[in-house]
Amino acid sequence: MRISVARFSLISHFFRVSLYAAWMLAVGAAAYAQESSTQATQSLQSTHATRITIAAVGDLMCHESEFLVARQKDGGYNFESFFAAIAPLLSQADVAIGNLETVMAGAKARFTGYPAFNTPDEYATALKNAGFDVLTTANNHSFDRGFAGVVRTLDILDTLAMPHTGTSRSLIERSKPLMLDIKGIKLGILAYAYGLNQKHAPAKYRTVVNVIDTSAILLDIAEMEALPPTQKPDKIIVCLHWGDEYQLEPNSTQKKLAIWLFERGVDIILGSHPHVVQTVERKYVTRKSGDSADCVVIYSMGNFISGQRPIPRETGVIVWLDFEKNATTNAVSIGATAFTPTYIHKTRVDGKSSFVVLPVPDALKECEANPDYLPQPVKERLGDALKEITRQFATPNKTFKLYQPVQSEHPR
Repeated sequence: MRISVARFSLISHFFRVSLYAAWMLAVGAAAYAQESSTQATQSLQSTHATRITIAAVGDLMCHESEFLVARQKDGGYNFESFFAAIAPLLSQADVAIGNLETVMAGAKARFTGYPAFNTPDEYATALKNAGFDVLTTANNHSFDRGFAGVVRTLDILDTLAMPHTGTSRSLIERSKPLMLDIKGIKLGILAYAYGLNQKHAPAKYRTVVNVIDTSAILLDIAEMEALPPTQKPDKIIVCLHWGDEYQLEPNSTQKKLAIWLFERGVDIILGSHPHVVQTVERKYVTRKSGDSADCVVIYSMGNFISGQRPIPRETGVIVWLDFEKNATTNAVSIGATAFTPTYIHKTRVDGKSSFVVLPVPDALKECEANPDYLPQPVKERLGDALKEITRQFATPNKTFKLYQPVQSEHPR
């Protein structure tokens, strides 16, 4: 019995010791697990990429048909309705970029459309309100109203706090590269045009508009590459006004220049001028340095807003480019690339003609929900435009996807 009792006593003591030891082990394990979990979370956070999204569009034009419908009874102009349907989409980008293919020389110079543009100041205000953050100003219409038109256009953009590149007020220096720092990702933006409608500016004004010149481009790239590490761009974007008007395919000059730029450090090329959407490429290119780089060229993004009506000039595209920065290595890479076809809908409001830029996929969905949303011919045109532009963005490796809008109550 004692033995039993003694044994019971020893077993009971051992059981209590075992429970204590088990409790200590459990506490230690829990603490270790919590510490490991915290370390794992910290590790995941430290390697989590910072991501930004750039939205880019082609030509922002203002023909006479546009500013006439924007004219108000008080003599002013209001272009806000042009972009009402597209503004929510643009707001999903961290930065939206477009090519301002007109000038704002003021009312005294008389407002005109093609061939020598001069647009009301309210046009720039509407672009800003629509969500555009950066405008490039180098194109064949930059000098339509001479040096005064260039200077006043830049003054208007500065008043609106809209960064720009491509034209200069200086008679000595060309437009400098535009440097953007977005959430710690640094982008260098350059803009050049194939030439001017006046063939060339007078010698006195040769520095006013950035014209495609490989020597000048090399100097601009070198200037950015020579910046201190904290200022040096992670990626370089070049906006080119080039190519043949109304041609759906890039010409050989465009293709050769694209490769030349990629080999010398450019990462993204955003094209405009043809007024139609051309094809795209995303591929790895071997730099002159020997490094391999992931590069993207959009040969032409078509018309974003314009008075041109012949098919397919009433269509354009928003190009979406993601950039990702690894917090551990600080390396920046090009992430997802996508596109949204757009359509310039000419309609009538209160018995008056008007223009509205529509995101094609969203407009087609609205037509399904509301059959009376658009006339049947327009619905059919939207369907064709979606197919046409999707075909232009088809690449062998299928790197461009149709953009899927983010459902958020709090865009940027």
